[in-house]
Amino acid sequence: MFGKYVSRSPSGRQIPLLLFVLSLAVSLIVSEQGTESLGATPWTFNSIPIPDFTVGANHPSIVPADGTTFATASILVNPINGFSGTVALSDLPLPADLSCTPIDVTIFGTSGGIRHNATATFKFTTSAAPDFTIAAVSSVSLTADTTATSNVTVTPQGGFHSEVNLTATVYPNTGLSVSLIPQRLVLGSGTTTASFSASAPGDYTVTITGISKSHSHTITIVVAVTLAGPPDFEISTFSGSINIEAGNPGMTRIIVTPSSGFTGAVTLAVLAPAGISCSLSPTSIQSSGTITLTCNSGRPNVHVATLSPAAPAPSTILGLAPAFFYVIIAGIIAVVVAGAVLFLRLKGSLADVHKERAIFFQVHIF
Repeated sequence: MFGKYVSRSPSGRQIPLLLFVLSLAVSLIVSEQGTESLGATPWTFNSIPIPDFTVGANHPSIVPADGTTFATASILVNPINGFSGTVALSDLPLPADLSCTPIDVTIFGTSGGIRHNATATFKFTTSAAPDFTIAAVSSVSLTADTTATSNVTVTPQGGFHSEVNLTATVYPNTGLSVSLIPQRLVLGSGTTTASFSASAPGDYTVTITGISKSHSHTITIVVAVTLAGPPDFEISTFSGSINIEAGNPGMTRIIVTPSSGFTGAVTLAVLAPAGISCSLSPTSIQSSGTITLTCNSGRPNVHVATLSPAAPAPSTILGLAPAFFYVIIAGIIAVVVAGAVLFLRLKGSLADVHKERAIFFQVHIF
């Protein structure tokens, strides 16, 4: 009877009866569980196996986050209870930033109404942001009034390829000059030659700075400059001579150049021949510079020239002129030769006399 009511489509009158049947079934189940707790034989319900599948993923190896290496993970799909359907795999949108922090990627598998997912965690090692470094020798040595060079190397990191501009500053700011060739590295890598030119001894600190947008790096080079010789200075003229017309003064410039670190004051004086007046302006200068020499004369067409170095003294041999010395040597040689010849002749004459005496002696014996 119950089966009859259950098999038919329920109507408005049959709903209360259906509810009664369901409540009765529930009470029977509850009573059976109570009986089981008291030692009665339980009822056994066997579930029907449902075809299914699982989705899994292994963890990929750690790779550097520099864009040169890709991380991979294997997705594993296993059937359960005779599952033989097709599994479609999909994933969530990847995060925009894949650098430095671990990232979980979820894989979904669906087949009809069945849906499973697995998660793969991608870990990335910390990688330096695009940047560059500067390297050079830490010290350079040279003598005053000379030059020296050193290479400055710019190396990119993390895919850096922007332009780098190089500048140099010197402390103290006098006595040493620095030039960089080239001053700009277009692709952010390469070698620049730093040239050092020294005019005074001392220890100088050269700071080379590389700038590229928001990046800035510096390196310091200590330049030690020593003296090449005792401090001294040289005097030269801008022109070797000047022509003066009567009543019209002529001018030239005197140049003072220091060497080997000379820093003293130089006082100049002028000595002019009779009839010519000359003056210097200024008459004193500190270590280096230019002085104006002005000359005037009442004589027509005066030619004023700088003094040429005195001609070197003629060479001598033992205080004698070379020609006279060689004449004396030739005379001595002639006297010696003549004496030798005379000696040989006298020796020959004496040999003849002894021979005659020997013959005479032999005659008298016989």
